[in-house]
Amino acid sequence: MKLRADFNGCFSEVLCLSHSDTAVDENGQTVTLVAGMVITAYDEDINDTGGRDDLIATGIVEHAPEWLRCRGSKWVLRYDAKGVRHESDEG
Repeated sequence: MKLRADFNGCFSEVLCLSHSDTAVDENGQTVTLVAGMVITAYDEDINDTGGRDDLIATGIVEHAPEWLRCRGSKWVLRYDAKGVRHESDEG
């Protein structure tokens, strides 16, 4: 499952997914977030030649840690060892 996220909300090993209980998938559908979901977060980006090359991160959905909850975050993605990368890096 691919969910839209703002990668400006990337902190160390987590990416803020939502300030509510839902997020929007790549088809524009609302998805209810649940701890333990395995998802790929994405944000539209472009490469050096102007072609679309989204930023992505794959991992597990978790409740936001306290230090992010105080800033309004409710859910985060704890991304895997591949970290944040461009979709073209997937090969």
